[in-house]
Amino acid sequence: MARDRHADSPAGSKPALGLRIRLMGLPEEVSAGADALAEVFDVVEVSSPYPCRGASQNVRAYLQVRFKSSQT
Repeated sequence: MARDRHADSPAGSKPALGLRIRLMGLPEEVSAGADALAEVFDVVEVSSPYPCRGASQNVRAYLQVRFKSSQT
């Protein structure tokens, strides 16, 4: 059974539309992953890369995406 998307939203706020995706990897991998996702989704927002904890060379970035509409 699907949950009501508005049920968890604080009063007076609008729920975020689309998907939030976290990419983790080396900076060039994260960039390539974001480019690949842009071929499938409409990318609304991409965060700056954040370094992962510790001695890791990996970064993480967050994308807000929506499904591409079939109207072209």
